[in-house]
Amino acid sequence: MSGSKSTVRRNLKRLVMAVGLVAILAVGLTACRGFFGQGPIAFFVMNAGGDTEVPVTVTFDLSGSSDPDGTIVSYELDVGDGTVYEGTDLTVAIPHPYTQAGSYVVLLTVTDNDGRIGMDLETIVIGPAMIAFASNRSGQYDIYRMLADGSGEGAVDVTDDDELFPDLVGTTRAEIAYTVEDNVSWNIWTMDVSGSGLSPLTSQTASNQIQPSWSYDGTQIVYASNDTQTPTTTTWEIYIMDVDGTNVEQITEQSPSWAIAPACSPVNDDVVFVSDADSTGDSSLWLLHDGSAEEVFDPGAGERAGDASPAVTIASVDLRLPAGAGISRPSWSPDGALVVIAVSDAAETDLWVIDPYGTYAELLEDYIDETYAVTATDVNTADHEFSPYWLEDGTGIAFVSDRDGDYQIYRVTFATGVVTTLTETGDNILPASERP
Repeated sequence: MSGSKSTVRRNLKRLVMAVGLVAILAVGLTACRGFFGQGPIAFFVMNAGGDTEVPVTVTFDLSGSSDPDGTIVSYELDVGDGTVYEGTDLTVAIPHPYTQAGSYVVLLTVTDNDGRIGMDLETIVIGPAMIAFASNRSGQYDIYRMLADGSGEGAVDVTDDDELFPDLVGTTRAEIAYTVEDNVSWNIWTMDVSGSGLSPLTSQTASNQIQPSWSYDGTQIVYASNDTQTPTTTTWEIYIMDVDGTNVEQITEQSPSWAIAPACSPVNDDVVFVSDADSTGDSSLWLLHDGSAEEVFDPGAGERAGDASPAVTIASVDLRLPAGAGISRPSWSPDGALVVIAVSDAAETDLWVIDPYGTYAELLEDYIDETYAVTATDVNTADHEFSPYWLEDGTGIAFVSDRDGDYQIYRVTFATGVVTTLTETGDNILPASERP
């Protein structure tokens, strides 16, 4: 009997030892997995839509990250400007706006269920906003670009023909639409910002096609043309076409009045333009919304709005604009809420800020004073200020003035109210570069 009890005790002892060894082995295996397991792989892709200038929104796709022997439970994305995004779902892309030019180091850190981490490091360079404009410094008007502070001026395309009305596509700012004369008439062309990839979109030699403006999504171009009135030159209408020059459509019906100087909203399909229809003065600002056009600002008897500019000598081929009309055109604020335009009377041309959807309208210097609480008395002078362009980073407005005896581009900075000279060589007109 005692032998049987001893055997049972020995068997129980062996069982306990075996269970203990199994437990120890399990702990050891778990520790070994943590020690010898593979860490997660961090990987992200940056997409700025081809845009490299401020302000720009860059989208970060983290979905390429993975863990060979487990799961990723969290991530941290440092985009380099002081902003850090944290989360757990790698399938949701992260859009981030950069508002300052610079070189940014972007770091993605992912953590897996074993506590291991993986990292991916990339650098993105965001350049400053650029202004496209026309200058005759080479003998005829050509397209140039410069930084918003006036530095870095350089020609985009210099030819023997005159080139005017540059407009930079808002989606990528990689292409410029502009107007070119061919010794007979004016037509719409596009080119890369490097000056390559020149492409004619219209070829109507019996009429003029001018003042191209990219749609907010970059898929179409709106412009002014006197095509339906050829050979009459007193009446113009607004047209729209695809970016390859196809599917041309007339979108205004102002005849027997005229419509010129279109500017597309940076946020939707709305278009402002200038017309002499129903105006108590020489011209007024109109809004094309949902296919319907309505007058939104009439400056009054003896005044012009929107296209107002002095009689600038442009080119060997006449633009054949309506009597009294000028080369200036409106420009939208980046949020699509306001429009800055030139308004002239017999003595001078000044800049105004207009709400095309409401009743707000006042001089630009008053707008700056009320909105930013600073004085900007050098904006509107006894000389001419016209061809405004609302900088896409929202920091100010560029415009043309003859205050120094010739036509130069100036900039007013909202935060300070200070006006600075951006160009000095030749006559420089038509700053543009709209952005959604």
